[in-house]
Amino acid sequence: MSDSSGAPVKAAYPGMAVTVSGWRSLPSAGDEVVQGNEGDVKKALANRVRKKEVETVLIDAEAINIARAAERERVRKEEDKSHDVRNVLDGGPKELRLVIKGDVSGSVEAVVGALEGIGNEKARVKVVSTGVGDVMESDVMMAKAAEDRYNCRLFGRNSAFSGD
Repeated sequence: MSDSSGAPVKAAYPGMAVTVSGWRSLPSAGDEVVQGNEGDVKKALANRVRKKEVETVLIDAEAINIARAAERERVRKEEDKSHDVRNVLDGGPKELRLVIKGDVSGSVEAVVGALEGIGNEKARVKVVSTGVGDVMESDVMMAKAAEDRYNCRLFGRNSAFSGD
């Protein structure tokens, strides 16, 4: 190593211009210079190469994950569009109609309260009828009558079916 006037120097300090000779290849700006015996230098270089490979793999994995997320988002948007088209063709959001029967009025009210909060622009729940007691044939007929183009389900909570 020599300074700008050609005199040999043992250390180069920040801001000091020096000429370094003996490199096998030209180092890039900002590269660190490692001093030590040949075995230590080889270990340090091998460690740097391994670290660079790990960083490259991580960058590649991140790029793959970003691409996969973009593909999932694209597929989700396409599915949403097809659902929206179906909703428009069907005349609006899908509707699940329910006839609810329970053993006590508190249970029926709790179920109705929980179900009324469910829904969005694509699907919703509509309670057609509620009642306390066993499920009767009239409840089944009510569910069939409410079916028209939507499904209607009969939900009984702690109540038996009575064929009378």
